[in-house]
Amino acid sequence: MSLKIHRLLVLSLVFGVAIVPPNGGFPAQISEAKKFDLKTAREYALGHSYDAKKSQLELETAQQKLRETVASGLPQIAANINYNNNLKLATSLIPNFFEGKFEEKIPVQFGTQHNATANIQVQQLIFNGSYFVGLQTSKLFRTLAEQGVERTSLNVQEAVTTSYYLILVAEENERILRSTLANLEKTHAEVLEMNKEGFVADTDADLIQIALTQLKNGLQTVQKQKDMAAKLMKFQMGLDLDEPIALTDSLEDILRQTDVNQSLQAEFKIENNIDYQLLAGQEKLTEMALKNEKSRYWPSVSAFFTYQQNAFRDKFNFFSSGSRWFPMQVLGVNVSIPLFKSGSQSAKVAQAGLALDQARNAREQVSQALLLEAEQTKIRLSSAQENYINIKANLNLSNKVYEATLAKYKEGLASSLDLTQTHDKYLKSQSDYIQALSELLNAKNHLDRLTDNY
Repeated sequence: MSLKIHRLLVLSLVFGVAIVPPNGGFPAQISEAKKFDLKTAREYALGHSYDAKKSQLELETAQQKLRETVASGLPQIAANINYNNNLKLATSLIPNFFEGKFEEKIPVQFGTQHNATANIQVQQLIFNGSYFVGLQTSKLFRTLAEQGVERTSLNVQEAVTTSYYLILVAEENERILRSTLANLEKTHAEVLEMNKEGFVADTDADLIQIALTQLKNGLQTVQKQKDMAAKLMKFQMGLDLDEPIALTDSLEDILRQTDVNQSLQAEFKIENNIDYQLLAGQEKLTEMALKNEKSRYWPSVSAFFTYQQNAFRDKFNFFSSGSRWFPMQVLGVNVSIPLFKSGSQSAKVAQAGLALDQARNAREQVSQALLLEAEQTKIRLSSAQENYINIKANLNLSNKVYEATLAKYKEGLASSLDLTQTHDKYLKSQSDYIQALSELLNAKNHLDRLTDNY
């Protein structure tokens, strides 16, 4: 196994991120890691992330709520069976008309000890204002739940993309630092040899050793950042945190596919933004609430039909053949008309109207905020692109200056202080390059989220 493959294997086992080399030279066990390019990572997250599953459950809940509301206006059928055992019949007083003494009261008992009633009742709502408003509201809830799924989808894709970029940028930073570390270790070894020969002072070697230690510390920090970024992405995707994954898109691939000019020229239409659509839906909900409160002034009409069988026995023999049951049938209509509510209903209508005004104000405020955010993000992206181009060029210049200073130092034409200062500036330009690269990708990602451009 080559040294390069060995190092990649160690990184994969330690950090849970497999970096696929161009020649595919991994041992067999590394190929078992799940491979994701950016597109498939997004798609996987949409089906497995915790937030995506939560939004799907909310959508199913809204659909069941709609079914419940619709069913409440359909025929309702109920059956009842009642049995009474009159252990002692009630006594009533009636005039003694048997003997013609009408002023005299005599006690009598009516009824039987065992009574049973069985009935079935059908109810049908004919008209109710709250029901029809509730039906419209339930449909709106389902629409909002569907939009919530879409919003969650965009948020999940933005989060996974950010983490994917973070890992790639961390890998690029690690690559640069490793290359710089290797060069600095080589320089340090040469300075030590020159120090042994008496050509340079001890402080020269010490200064380079300090820079070497700082560089190693920076490399360890980047490795930890990459580890945490990988765990974060796996969490966002709904994967086990210890499951190894392989990122198959390289940073060069991402940058090649990033068309900044096209994104900057794309028109931002507020009505297509999912956050705006959700606010508009919330406004409609408050409209439905106002409509519902007003509908409570309207009458409610329902119809019913009851079929009933009654049995009266002195003995418990309801199931004996030949025993009589006495039927009863009722068909009726109920009309409920609200007449006076002491002003409480008018106060509820006024409150619902104020809530609607607040919702409209919130929608207008958010629409203006989204337009402002889109404009700011485009400016941010444009600036990030210019900054990236300039800093990338500056990185190349810093490298040339450092190499030239190093050559002069070896020839005795530059001091160790000049070398370390130039090296610090080179490290600073590397840090600026990584930050500019990260800002460019994140600005593009956020604009894609605003414009639904995934």
